[in-house]
This record gives sequence, C-alpha cells and structure tokens, in this order.
Amino acid sequence: MSGALDLSGLKHEPYWWEAAPREAPDPAPLPEATDVAVVGAGYAGLSAALTLVRAGRSVLVLDAEAAGFGGSSRSGGMVGHGHRLSYSALIARHGKPKAQALIREGMASLDFATALIEAEGIDARFRRVGRFRGAATPADYETQAREADLLERDLGLPVEVVPRAEQRREIASDLYHGGLVFPSHGGLHPALFHQGLLAAARGAGAVVLGHTPVVAIARDGGGHLLHTARGQVRARAVLVATNGYAGARPAPAVARRVVALPSFLIATERLGPNRVSALIPTGRMLVETAASHLYFRPSPDGERIVLGGRASLHPIPLAEAATRLGTHLRRVFPDLGPLRLEHAWTGNVAMTRSDLPGIGQDAEGLWYAIGCNGSGVALMPYLGHKAALRMLGDPAGATAFDDMPTGSTPFLFARPLLRRALSAWWQAKDALRR
Repeated sequence: MSGALDLSGLKHEPYWWEAAPREAPDPAPLPEATDVAVVGAGYAGLSAALTLVRAGRSVLVLDAEAAGFGGSSRSGGMVGHGHRLSYSALIARHGKPKAQALIREGMASLDFATALIEAEGIDARFRRVGRFRGAATPADYETQAREADLLERDLGLPVEVVPRAEQRREIASDLYHGGLVFPSHGGLHPALFHQGLLAAARGAGAVVLGHTPVVAIARDGGGHLLHTARGQVRARAVLVATNGYAGARPAPAVARRVVALPSFLIATERLGPNRVSALIPTGRMLVETAASHLYFRPSPDGERIVLGGRASLHPIPLAEAATRLGTHLRRVFPDLGPLRLEHAWTGNVAMTRSDLPGIGQDAEGLWYAIGCNGSGVALMPYLGHKAALRMLGDPAGATAFDDMPTGSTPFLFARPLLRRALSAWWQAKDALRR
C-alpha cells in the first residue's frame, strides 16, 4: 500500500450529525401522568410511540441524552432483512420451521421500515442498492454459496452468488474470494431517518423529551412511577427501548438481557463521486465475513466512504480506532493512495445470548424491545411497532421472536479484561484466515 493516512482535523462525532444535529434540551415541564411512558427515543421507542398515540393513547418518550443520541444516529445506515445468525445456523439451533419463521420476520422488518419511510414522507435518502457480502476466505465463499441455495429454495429470497472472477463489477478490490449480493437491501442516512421518525411521532401527538434521564422505575398500583432528573411521572404502562444504552438503571432486569459492545466508524474526506463510484461501481452496501465484522458504503451523496466495524471490543481512543479502520480501508483498496479521514466515532451494539432480539414483558411488568445484534435500522422500528401492538392487546403484535430465550447475558462477558482477550482473539483469527 502506498500513501499516508491523515488524521489531522479528525472530528470525534458522527458524520451523520452534520445533516441532522442533536437537539438542545427542552425546558417543557413533565406531565404528571401518561398512558404509556417509553424509555429511549431511538428507532424502537419512536416507532412504538407512533403506533400507540395513533391508537388513542397518551405517550411520553424520555431519553437520557438528546433524542436519537445513541445507535439510531450512529450506525452505518444499512437496511437489510438479516439477523446475526445465518439461515443454516438458525436451522441448527431451532429446526427448519422456526428458522424459516425467524428469517421471514427479518424480511417483514425490511418491508415495514421501507413502508414507514414512504408512508411518513421521511427524507432518509433511502436507496435500495443491494448489499454485497465479501467472502474473507475460499471456505467462506463455499459456505455462502450453499446458504444462497437454501434461502432461494426454502424462502424465495433472491440472492446472487458472485464468483471471485466477477467481483470487480461489485467492488474494485481483489481482497475477497467472491461473495453474495442481496438485491433487496439498501442504505439510508440514519440520523435523517431518526429525525423524520421523531417528527412523525411528535406530529401524531407524542411528547418526546430528551436530556431527561430516568433513574428508577417502581410499581405504582396497576402502573409504574418513573423517577427522572426532572421529576416524577405516573404511567399505566412502560416500554423500555434503550437497546445498547440501557446502563444499570432504570430497568436492571432488562439491562441484563443485553451486552453493549462498541462499534467504531470513520468517514473519509470528500473523494468525489467519480472516485467513489470507481471503487464501488454499484453503489452497494458492503460487508465482510471476517470476525472483525467490517462494513462500508458510499455516503448517501456518493462523495465519501463510511466504514465501520470492531476496531476493538473495549473502549479505545478514537484516533486509534480511526487508524485501524483506515488501514483496513486501504487494505481493501490498496491503490487508494493518501487518505484523509474527517470523522471517527463510536456507538454501542446491543448483543443478546440468543443472537436474536428480545421482545416481551418482564416480571416487574415492564415491556421491552431490545437486542438489535447489529441489524437495527430495519429491525428496531419493526420491534417497537410490534411491542406497541402487544401492549394494546392486538394479536398482530405476535412475532417469531416471542418465545426466544431472553435471559441474562453472562456477567463475565462484560469484564474489561475478557473483552480485551476477545479482541485479540478475533484479530488473530482474521490474520490467520487471510
């Protein structure tokens, strides 16, 4: 590889916030009571609020930070049907009928998210450009080809197998050993999607207040009492939709169902649409099969590349993460030459023991919709909507995730030393597989 990696002037906040800045605190007073309180103003919480308020319920959405401060405005903005687990892995764990139901649920989430964008007139810069999943090794390619056959045969899901000899029509790189194309997938601007969903929820009548951390939730007769930094609110029902930003409070039983792992992202300087399209001719979303779970794409305006992945499983300085990710980008495109990075940021991904989302009600009567497992852009609005339907007693709220185990995640996995060891393990694993 030739050329230098320039981090001078690196901004330590999401590139997406340039088009959709975070809101300042709203001094509006809290209501004394509400039908439903939603904790977390990301995709899931706002989607649930929209469904609930249109069903005639009063809804208050609270967030410890600005609305959408978490993963909803920090992700790579890739929209797909997938889960963390492949169809084959789901069959091995749950049997073919359940595996098919789970995949169909993911397909339904993609349909729901795209329909939501259209119905609400959200300018999320959504484009159904498809996704290319590059095989890190020849063995990965063979596994993917078998997976594609199963998906098309059993579920009618269109998947194209791209051999290595033809992959340059997808990406100007020889790093991969072929891959798969999912033409139904797409990409959007995640912060603008959130901004549009926020406007839709407020426009329908939901009250959404950021910078209002909920510090405790206690039973209060047939409902709950929420203690916040700005006072107390009584709610007949509560939905916790904090996902990767749950923390230890205010719903510890829900928080224990997920482990929040960091994902790091970078955005390059403006490369220009001609240069970007020469590197990614189809404009697709791109992911790898390697353990580092790297993903990258053209920005919605086609001017730069946004890349993210597991630079580390534990917090590291953003300049260090940017160096690791920028180095990988130049490994993908060795002729890229000198490269300046303009943004580096991080966000939490909520992982569950089952590798599938959790939706339901806990022993304290709190409803929850959590566990994006890295596929939240379509999945979390869908889960929020489904959770709201369940709270309304609507049978249409049922999902294939309802009977998935959502017990506590292993405590040891959250320990910093173990995270460091796991980081070293997957980095070594990827190095040996190359």
